[in-house]
Amino acid sequence: MINTAKYFALLESLKFSKALANTSNNSGTTDALEINLRILEKYTKLEISQQLHELCQEYQLTDDQESSIDPEAESTISYIVRLQHVLHSITRNINFHSDAKEDLISVAHLKLCIQASQELSYYSLRCQLHEDFYKSPIFREAREKVKANSSLLLLSIQFFINLLPIRQYHIANSMELVQRDLLAAIVSLRVQKDSPQLDKAIAYLWQYESKADFFRHILLLKATPLCAPLAQLLHRQLLGKLNLPQGFTSLVEALHQTPNVSSSRNAEIIANIVARKEFSLLAQEKMILQVFDYCKIYLQNADKMCAGVLSLRRLYDLSDINQKQIEEILSKHWKPLCNPEDIINGLILMEHQGLCNRILLWQQLFCCSTVACLPSSLLIPYLPLLLQLYDGLPVDLPVSSQLSAIILRCLDNREMENELPAILQKLFKWEIEKEPPWKSLNPRIIILPSINANQIQVKVAHKDHEVDHDIGRILPGLLTSSSHHSLTCKVFLTLLGFIGKHLNDTSSASVDFISSEAELKDFLHSKYQLKLDLLFALNQMVAHQPLRAQISLHTKELLHILKDLLVHRSRKKETTDQILLLVLNLLQEILEDSENIQLSEACKELKEQLHQLSIQSSNPLIQQSVQSLLTIIHGAWRPREFVKIQHFQKARSLIEEKQSHMQVYGIQMMIDLLKKRDPATLAQGQLIIALALTTLKDKDSYTFLNCVRLFVALVHVMESDVLDKLSDEYLSETDQLDYRLVVGEAILKVAQELGLLCYRYKAVLLNCFMHGCRSPVHEFRMSAFANLAQLCRLLAFQVQNFFHELLQLVNSELTTGGYVPAKRAAVLVLAELLNGMENLLDYQEMLLPIYRVLKAIEAEESCDPQMRQHAANGLKTLNEKCTRLIQSALEEKSLQKQIKVLGIKDKVSPQRKNRHILELN
Repeated sequence: MINTAKYFALLESLKFSKALANTSNNSGTTDALEINLRILEKYTKLEISQQLHELCQEYQLTDDQESSIDPEAESTISYIVRLQHVLHSITRNINFHSDAKEDLISVAHLKLCIQASQELSYYSLRCQLHEDFYKSPIFREAREKVKANSSLLLLSIQFFINLLPIRQYHIANSMELVQRDLLAAIVSLRVQKDSPQLDKAIAYLWQYESKADFFRHILLLKATPLCAPLAQLLHRQLLGKLNLPQGFTSLVEALHQTPNVSSSRNAEIIANIVARKEFSLLAQEKMILQVFDYCKIYLQNADKMCAGVLSLRRLYDLSDINQKQIEEILSKHWKPLCNPEDIINGLILMEHQGLCNRILLWQQLFCCSTVACLPSSLLIPYLPLLLQLYDGLPVDLPVSSQLSAIILRCLDNREMENELPAILQKLFKWEIEKEPPWKSLNPRIIILPSINANQIQVKVAHKDHEVDHDIGRILPGLLTSSSHHSLTCKVFLTLLGFIGKHLNDTSSASVDFISSEAELKDFLHSKYQLKLDLLFALNQMVAHQPLRAQISLHTKELLHILKDLLVHRSRKKETTDQILLLVLNLLQEILEDSENIQLSEACKELKEQLHQLSIQSSNPLIQQSVQSLLTIIHGAWRPREFVKIQHFQKARSLIEEKQSHMQVYGIQMMIDLLKKRDPATLAQGQLIIALALTTLKDKDSYTFLNCVRLFVALVHVMESDVLDKLSDEYLSETDQLDYRLVVGEAILKVAQELGLLCYRYKAVLLNCFMHGCRSPVHEFRMSAFANLAQLCRLLAFQVQNFFHELLQLVNSELTTGGYVPAKRAAVLVLAELLNGMENLLDYQEMLLPIYRVLKAIEAEESCDPQMRQHAANGLKTLNEKCTRLIQSALEEKSLQKQIKVLGIKDKVSPQRKNRHILELN
């Protein structure tokens, strides 16, 4: 043991001019070294040769290497050996790794050790580097300060490799420059000779010190013009360490710390280093896995993600093998949803955060990079899966917009002539079985809200569960909710062209023999379902106002499609009136705003087909639209007709205003025009529906209540169109809840306006609200029950066809529902149904179940007071109607039927199978 206090006193008497803290006052360097050397000679009693011998023995230098070091030859070498021996003595006699009180040293003494180490690294490492390193400004000042000695340099390297494990020395990055000089020294010595000691030194720096610093130091050294052997050695070190675990992450971290360099520039540098053809296939495979792992870690950091995405793209472009590997990794990414290992009812396959991270990763890989992304063609097989996820997720979640961006990127990058039509055709035909590359959700997987708010879970449903992911509904809703209007126009024109091709396709028009259920299913889908899906999609998209401005840029394509439709209609007997009406109205909008299109040759070629259409069609709406188009094409505007159109255009422009009072005034004008059966207004029925739906989203109650009045007036002109469109909007889960509730109010008002005539649309109306009664959203379910109650009162004479399903919905809500207002609305359904019944004798089979449910609710004292009130009102209504029925029977002498009211405890003979309606108990 030595007296460490004396050694610290010795260090206090030295002046470390090359220490990092003293470099700003670095004057009189030579004098400082001589003064320090004299102090060391005075207070160190051991001979310098003996000091050197102890150091060589400790750090495993041979006798030949020791003899090659002459400390008497140069004062600087003597200073290196003496200072190194002092630090060696301190580190060997103080346990820096212990937390015991007797082993602790003061901050001042620790600072002395750090400064002495920095001083020693300058003379022993930086001043003995390879001569090429002195071309760099950071090493130039240390040139020729010390005569290079390979044995002394090896001794210094071994010393610092043993010094660096002391963690206290690394406070505030005080050893960062020491590590840089040490790496430069190792490389300089390794060029001359290779030894296991140098390999161990490099391995230590990589394994135990900062890997980011290691890469940053190597890149810094490589930036200097070096001789070929030295440059190759550094390059091999860089590439070799890059393929080790955490290599890519450390490289990105090293460059990310570089000041005043953009993230895109860093990404370019990293990608050029990572994606090299000279790497072996195994090394490239490992690198791809590293980059994917890196991207998963830094999902939220856009700057760092840029480097990962660009590196993946460069690796993808290197070879076909890399492309297949990346495709396999992407496929495994969604395997838990496409082909889960376990299909157990109720099993949670993925939590909210897991699904969100997967979607965010794909958005970063394919959409967000400012330099380059992975090819969007990789997304094509996953379009069904992505669309299904988009349909199942709530609209207000951020992942919904991220999914939308991924799908839009894929579709927008497809060529419009061939690629986009082929993809859309496969999507609408849903050829998953015929096209193995398609990826879709497992049929038993559902996405449900979790216990926490704004959270979702991916679960396994019951084996009989079926989810209807209708592309004809999902894709148009996604496009119209986005701001990518040019893509919406491309998809619209493509789908419109499919209609013409489908009408002209006679392959499935007749089938000689259907041998299996699969062939029957394919025949029905190709014959009816496909055209229906296309019609729904076109009907949903044509209401999108920005679409019209985009179509004006693609008029030639639209006119060509219209000509094909007219030709197909003249050849075939199938009705295409709805499609033609959509296209004719849209074309009229475009022609009215553009004189150039009116005068084009393509437009003039339509005259003959339009004349034939006006003669052949018996639909008055089509005739009016054709007449308006011919008038515009001829350019002959009659004053009276111009005034009519002017009224409609004025009302439309007012509705499109942002001010609430202007919109309401325009709505009132439109209602007056509809009541007057204005021809120009009637010809624009689809446009009015689109305007009304857009205005219905207004938050101002005065506006949307008047908009409901517009639907009520419009239903007298276009009954089926209005109800179909409103029901589609009501059931669209992509829209906001408030908007859907207002649409439900509009549907109810329209039904009340039609009165008893609404029985013709009972299938649409009842399906609409009954489907809403199954919604997981409490407020929406309550609204659906309330609307269903009013509808049941109106359609009570048709209730036999749907009574059992209705009663099942009410019972389900009362037994399993957890939202009290929804339960109240469910009870109200039964009460209003009794209100709507005129002659109780027509409803014999239904009265007993209703009576039992209402009686049980009224008798339960712990039940909600309002539910009991609704039940009491229903029972009161039933009692009054029974009383009136009995009184009318008694007063009527010709009544031959016997009316008998049985008590609750009266026994009835089992032979009486057909009980009378008034035997309620």
